[in-house]
Amino acid sequence: MASLGDLLSQASKENLMQVIGRGDVVRMKLTKEEGITPKNPGDVNRNKYFIVLGKTADGHLIGFVVINSNINERLSPKLQALHYPISPTKYPFLGKTRFVFCGDLKEISSDVFANRYKCESFGRIEEEDLTLIVEAVVQSGNVSPKRLRKFGLIE
Repeated sequence: MASLGDLLSQASKENLMQVIGRGDVVRMKLTKEEGITPKNPGDVNRNKYFIVLGKTADGHLIGFVVINSNINERLSPKLQALHYPISPTKYPFLGKTRFVFCGDLKEISSDVFANRYKCESFGRIEEEDLTLIVEAVVQSGNVSPKRLRKFGLIE
């Protein structure tokens, strides 16, 4: 099956990267390359929702946080506390309450993003929630200031 990248011209790929922005909720198959552990042995990817928090100045990398279905009970209490709940009342596409993990900032290149099969956009996180999510990522202590600056989350 063709990827999104196969169907788009180079100009369309560049436009896609300009359209994707802070607060957008996307679902796509992510791999270990993006820091996602596949769920079952033998799997190479995992379909995940994520929220775009920023892009590098050149637009080549996207910084994002993952939305989990549940909070992993095996995580330390500190990491469990870094999950921000979002409700289907505000975000109907979720189907149920889910949890944004604010203890890590992952990245994906624009090339991988544009060429990965089955990337779906679902909407945008409201500014109030986005502000709290970004603050939690910045204050988590788990993401270096250099990385936070890279995606425009701090000055």
